[in-house]
Amino acid sequence: MVDYAGNDTHPNTFSQQVIQNLKDIAGKPPLFRVGGSTQNSAVYYPDQSQAIISPFDSAASTQPRHSYLGPTFMQSFRQFPKGTQYIYGLNFFNPANETLFSVGDGLSQCVLEANAAYNAIGDALYGFEIGNEVDGWPGGQRRSANWTLQDYVDQWNYYAKAISQNLTGSDSSQIFQGCAFEAPRNVVSSTAWNVANAESDGMLSNMAKTVADHEYMGANCHYTGVGPTIETSIFDRTNVLSRIWYHDYLGNETAKSGIPYVIGETNSISCQGAANISDVMAAAVWAVDYVLYLSSLRVERVHFHMGTRYAYRSWLPVSFNYTAPQVFPIYYAALFNAHVFAGGHKQTEVLVNETDFSAYAVYGSGKLESIVAVNFVMWNSTFEQQERSYTVLELPSGWESAKVSRLTSPGVETALNITLAGQTVNEAGEIVGAKTHEKAVGRKVLVGAGEAVLVQR
Repeated sequence: MVDYAGNDTHPNTFSQQVIQNLKDIAGKPPLFRVGGSTQNSAVYYPDQSQAIISPFDSAASTQPRHSYLGPTFMQSFRQFPKGTQYIYGLNFFNPANETLFSVGDGLSQCVLEANAAYNAIGDALYGFEIGNEVDGWPGGQRRSANWTLQDYVDQWNYYAKAISQNLTGSDSSQIFQGCAFEAPRNVVSSTAWNVANAESDGMLSNMAKTVADHEYMGANCHYTGVGPTIETSIFDRTNVLSRIWYHDYLGNETAKSGIPYVIGETNSISCQGAANISDVMAAAVWAVDYVLYLSSLRVERVHFHMGTRYAYRSWLPVSFNYTAPQVFPIYYAALFNAHVFAGGHKQTEVLVNETDFSAYAVYGSGKLESIVAVNFVMWNSTFEQQERSYTVLELPSGWESAKVSRLTSPGVETALNITLAGQTVNEAGEIVGAKTHEKAVGRKVLVGAGEAVLVQR
């Protein structure tokens, strides 16, 4: 967070600009979730002078061994554009004797940090998460092997109540995002770790304002053999939709309780991404389709994960490894989707759902506002451009003069020369170049291999 936002004396102007771009288009800035794996190894020290002490094991490490936070860490939460809100991730310490981090009373330590964040962030605080992906904890360093989902819910309620009492004087304040579980793969067993079962076990809407699961399209964790490729992960819509199925099911289940369902952490490939998949045009094409499909379900929000050293970051906030601050291809998907959902209150309908092509109708106030189409046919920059294949998208009557914003590049395997409606993002994070809207011809739009288009009346 310090890298991305800076502090009161040295705000990160690059991050400010790229977030302002999204705010200018969408009408409001993103809601940022600050946490993930690093929150599980973070400890707050009120007497620490440094904002953060986070040693890395090596230059190649993507995450620090641990993070020690001081009061000035909270300055980072007031650097982004006005209206930005945050979810703050807390470490889910053991309640009585937390020996792993030598903090003693883990509950008191958790309340201490929550209090510091609550007072520093103020109205910009959307809520807290208590622990990250704790469904993987039983039998490890953090909890015993017989720690069940019911045990988790009971302990989560105990912590949430203590934090709520400390911050608001009430036993139950709706200031938490519950669960934050790994990608769900079991929705049948009543003891499986998923958000629906957590609600059945007693996680209630008087404290949980949302519940969250995580999701990735593949993994890049300690591979010794053949890992994921573009074709076998993010451009394999059968793979993508098979993962989304669980969220469709759980979104419908949690709707019965009145607690909105969130994809609280996601991106292309888990374990911080994969080079030549997460950091190229293919990731942008995938992210457009992924968000549009999820928006047709009972999914409240989608949080894309990123970090300074991650391959799947939307932007690099500071100079690192001889690379200056810059946006990465998936940021163009964020710009694209900001245009799609600008103003909020949209409804999405799936029009075409093929293995290599998708299309969506986007409605506002019950009226068709735009159509989005995504072409998943592989296209590399090394191919002859004149041979690029196109799929014809036919528009409804009355859309003869529709304008087309095209997300395109020379190929899906490159990060170079990406444009959205003819524009690009420069080294200062500014959107530059003349905006170019194509016109539909005879109610038809051509969608090239490895492209996405936004069609508006």
